[in-house]
Amino acid sequence: MFKIAFIKEACYQDLWIGDNNDTSSDLIRSTLLRTGPIGLLEIFGSDFFIVKSNNSKAAQKIRYSQIPKDCLSKEDYKLIEITKRKINTSRLPFRCPNDFSYDAEKINWSKYDIVISLNFAVPISIRKKHPSILWVCMTGEGRFPVQSSCWDYFISHDYPNTPFSELKIINMPYTFIPPLYILDNFKTSPGKKGIYIEINSKSNQLNNQKLFKNFYSLKLNFEFHSEDIEKNLKKIASSKYFIKLGGRPVRGNSFLEAMSASSLCLLHYKDCYGKIPFHQYCYFKDEKHLIEKLKFLEKNNDFLVELLNYQDSILQNMIENVKNQFEIALSNKREYLDSKMSKKSSNKIDVKSIFKKSLQPIIGSTCYNSLVRINDPILDKTKYLPSLLE
Repeated sequence: MFKIAFIKEACYQDLWIGDNNDTSSDLIRSTLLRTGPIGLLEIFGSDFFIVKSNNSKAAQKIRYSQIPKDCLSKEDYKLIEITKRKINTSRLPFRCPNDFSYDAEKINWSKYDIVISLNFAVPISIRKKHPSILWVCMTGEGRFPVQSSCWDYFISHDYPNTPFSELKIINMPYTFIPPLYILDNFKTSPGKKGIYIEINSKSNQLNNQKLFKNFYSLKLNFEFHSEDIEKNLKKIASSKYFIKLGGRPVRGNSFLEAMSASSLCLLHYKDCYGKIPFHQYCYFKDEKHLIEKLKFLEKNNDFLVELLNYQDSILQNMIENVKNQFEIALSNKREYLDSKMSKKSSNKIDVKSIFKKSLQPIIGSTCYNSLVRINDPILDKTKYLPSLLE
């Protein structure tokens, strides 16, 4: 089995504020925005570190490629580092990222086989010192450079439908979470009832009266998103159904949370682009079709249980496929290093390698910019960024 370190920098605008002395559920309570890949800790026993912010030009560039400067400025990032937040936990109830931030140079990196870094949290100087580690970058918003320096793989944020890892890409959702985790850690009521409306739906508490009158005959209560992460997860864990009603398409992190809460996901065909393999029954064509499905499920609990079990299998398959992708990627890295050592021992100068290293950055940037300029569909601009070299 491999040992993983999961790293975020102090200025990162999302995820947990804490360290390895916290329970995983307390780390979730401390999160600034989203649940995140808590399965790295729960399933793989990963260590979690906050490191001092990497203020290199490349690190700042990758930040602004994820969140534009007009949304978060340099001053905003500095404020994130030092702003204390109240956490619903007995251990250090008031905390900020700088309370837990390490000097990256002082972490014992040799303990780890794989290091997953949110954006460029780990400086390139450290990555170069530890070439035997599998260095994996998880960009904040699922967009990653066509080419970069000293990263072995990028994480796509998409559901892994196979155990095969693509070239330079490991498929793993931002919300990487075990089955029943949210149900077991955040459910407060004995039963589950009602509907939770996904945050990006076209409806909310302000305009739901007209839209939801067709649902009143079902006698199901509605829950809506709460800004407090713990309250929000408790709402999902107590809801029987998790429904997306229109609005912008999403990658699917909230659906994975709902699956972990054992709440049945129901959505339109176009609502999720993150490659999650929902059961066919969970898709509806319109609101009338949705109401028909809900009426059927309310009368057929055995079928509802069957669908919930299917959702558990989606999460379990995700775990197995991510594990296999890490194993394959690590094996490939070690084979590459062995091959490289063998070539070095022969004392031959690899002209091809030198040529490749010299021209590859230029070719990478040129290809990206050319494809963007002619708007070639081969390059998905929602997924790729220009080459970013440190």
